[in-house]
Amino acid sequence: MIPESWPKPPVLVLLAVLFSSMAAAQSGSGFALIGIAAGQSARVNALNAARLDPAGTRTCGVILQFQDSQGQVLTQSTVSLAPGKSASLDLSYDSLKATDLRVQIRAVLIYGYSGGANPPPGVLNRTACDNLVPSLEVYDNASGRTSLILTDAKVLPPPITPAQ
Repeated sequence: MIPESWPKPPVLVLLAVLFSSMAAAQSGSGFALIGIAAGQSARVNALNAARLDPAGTRTCGVILQFQDSQGQVLTQSTVSLAPGKSASLDLSYDSLKATDLRVQIRAVLIYGYSGGANPPPGVLNRTACDNLVPSLEVYDNASGRTSLILTDAKVLPPPITPAQ
């Protein structure tokens, strides 16, 4: 029996449909776990390789993140990339205050619409982020020399929709 204070079933169905469409609209990519040690930093890069838009309206909103091995966000940055532009986010081992000789981290890029249930027209059109090129590198802080670069990001599954 549904309590009187709860929305009626058609409203519940509508809410479930809206939340599921929001989850499907947001996507992203991520890299496998990597390790960094003292004197090293990791950098996640995002390049919007789309053709230049004369109107300048096709930007791609991206959240660059570093997570620990348990999926907790260590640092993140939100950027808006116009075609041909790039951004990066660095994470230094020294900033982690780690006690282990090596720390496992993961780089994640989240993009696409994740806002309210009634997006403005055209927001769900993902073509602005279709040409996003991610990469991950590990470099030596003293020399700046890159010791590892990964370009094989995997598509992230959509967020889990809460049970209704």
